[in-house]
Amino acid sequence: MQTTTTTLEVKVYVGTYAKYNNGSIEGKWIDLTNLNYEEYCNTIANTHYDESDPEYMIQDIDTDNEVLRSMISEYGIDKDFWDLKEALKEFTEEQLEAYTIYVNNTKDLYIGNFEENYLGYFNDYNINQALGEYMMDITGEINEIPKHLQYYFDYESFGRDLLISEYWEQDGYIFGNR
Repeated sequence: MQTTTTTLEVKVYVGTYAKYNNGSIEGKWIDLTNLNYEEYCNTIANTHYDESDPEYMIQDIDTDNEVLRSMISEYGIDKDFWDLKEALKEFTEEQLEAYTIYVNNTKDLYIGNFEENYLGYFNDYNINQALGEYMMDITGEINEIPKHLQYYFDYESFGRDLLISEYWEQDGYIFGNR
C-alpha cells in the first residue's frame, strides 16, 4: 500500500463555439492540476480575448481520474469539481482507487460518506476469511468465545455472511451498506 499522496493531473482543451462553428478548433490546453476556479476563468478569458462574448467549449479532457472526468463536459466544469480535486490530492493511491469504486457504485461524491463506509482493502486470496478475521479482531468478539473453542470459529462463513448483509466488495475493497 502506497502511503504518499496522489498526483491528480487534469487538463482540458478549451475552444469556443464561434471558432468551432467557423471551422476552427483553435484553443488551448489548460492544466487544471494546480489551478483554482478563478485562475481557470482568467486563463480561458485571456486565451480567447479576441471574442467579445465567447461561449467556451471544452473539446478534450486528459486525466486518468474517472470521477473528475465525469464532472467535466463540453459545456463546462461542475462547480464541485474544484473542491473535490483539492480534497482528492490528500488521498493515497489505495484511497483514490477505493473512492472511484465507491462513487461508481453509489453515485455519491461526498467524501464524508465514503470515509464512513470504506472499511479497507483486502488483497487476500480468501476475502471472506480475511474479512471475518478482521471483524472479529477489531470488535474483540472473538474474546467472548472460550479460548479452547476459538480455533473452531468459522471466519470464512462469518465474513461471507457480512458481505451478504452488511458490506459489499469490489476488487478487494470493502464498503459498508450504511
